[in-house]
Amino acid sequence: ESRVKIFAGPHAPYTCSPKYLEKVIALSKELDIGIHIHLSETRKEVDESIQKWGKTPIKHVYDLGLFEIHTIAAHCVHVDDEDIEILTECGVNVVYNPTSNLKLASGFAPIEKMLKAGVNVALGTDGASSNNNLNMFEEMHLASIVNKCVNNNAVSVPAEAAIKMATINGAKALGVDKELGSLEVGKKADIIFIDLKKPHLCPLNNPLSAICYSAQGSDVHTVMADGKILMENYELKTIDIEKAMYEAEESARKLIGA
Repeated sequence: ESRVKIFAGPHAPYTCSPKYLEKVIALSKELDIGIHIHLSETRKEVDESIQKWGKTPIKHVYDLGLFEIHTIAAHCVHVDDEDIEILTECGVNVVYNPTSNLKLASGFAPIEKMLKAGVNVALGTDGASSNNNLNMFEEMHLASIVNKCVNNNAVSVPAEAAIKMATINGAKALGVDKELGSLEVGKKADIIFIDLKKPHLCPLNNPLSAICYSAQGSDVHTVMADGKILMENYELKTIDIEKAMYEAEESARKLIGA
């Protein structure tokens, strides 16, 4: 059985017309697939939506019927209380991308408020062009510490919440939480093994805090997907890393005309 899950992917309301989004909604219903869309990433996007449609991007796509489909909404940075109420009632899955939001100066998503409202918030990296370092450990770290600062509350979005956002909440967003996202009998063996015997992880008083605040992606020594070992003792089993790096450099040179 394929591990690939298909979603329709209209970019955002400011690049996709209502007519186009209605066609995407109809196609998603026909094929019984979900929708992934970017919503309310910047203040400018929200202001222009209100000016053009008289409503926020979230209210706009809600009125089009988009949230009748299983939806993953990336960003949701600039949302008001009514937006959050819609996200909660419609079961929309929000994907928080803290590094991207910081790098692009998009703003600070009200993650704690959404979590308290019952929104399923997962964690993402966004694309390489707006992040560079696609490191989920860094995203967990930022998801927790940024929200502590924004809320002026040292216990806001604790380590456990950030780890859930990176694991089981992500599985829920994809609609596969019955199969993966946590270590449970009967679920697929999607597992990473972390070397905790590192100076920056010593002393190991609280493993969850250590993983969220101190661990790095480079501390993962073994990766297993559905029981298949993809990396073991830091050695990739399915990718020729030297070849991949060479091809990436060559592709970059061609793109910039070097």
